Amino acid sequence: MNYIDKARELGEALSQTPEVQELKAAEAAIMADPASKEAFAQYQEKERGIVTTQMISKIAPEKDTIALLDLKVRLMNRYPLIKAYFIQQQSYEKLMAMVNLTLTTAMHGMPSANDLPIPEELKGMAQQILDKISGGNVMEKMQISPDMLKGIKLPPTL
Repeated sequence: MNYIDKARELGEALSQTPEVQELKAAEAAIMADPASKEAFAQYQEKERGIVTTQMISKIAPEKDTIALLDLKVRLMNRYPLIKAYFIQQQSYEKLMAMVNLTLTTAMHGMPSANDLPIPEELKGMAQQILDKISGGNVMEKMQISPDMLKGIKLPPTL
């Protein structure tokens, strides 16, 4: 079986997860409510504009990004169906981040939390995530050179 077939299998499996099913249901609920649907369409139009700008110039104007966030907050406060959608979207994004991390570690090996450029307070939690990804199996360790860590700066509040 080639990697495209495996990717299709993964996509089919992910489509059956609660995160994806609930996100689809939340979107369907928005589409069934005319007021929510219209407001959500306005949000999506502004979001597409920013994404297009980023694709062309690589940097979206800060005022546009802030305006989009402001709109999102206002919509969430006014439309419960839109709020539910964005909450579900966060669950979906967490799932996809875990899938991406799992794929990356399968290809490049598993780092140790001690190798990561994160504050000491977060290393235990990071190691738990890495252990979950490995499924209890010993995986090849990722080789992280000091050069790879150059230029990585975390916010001082972490």
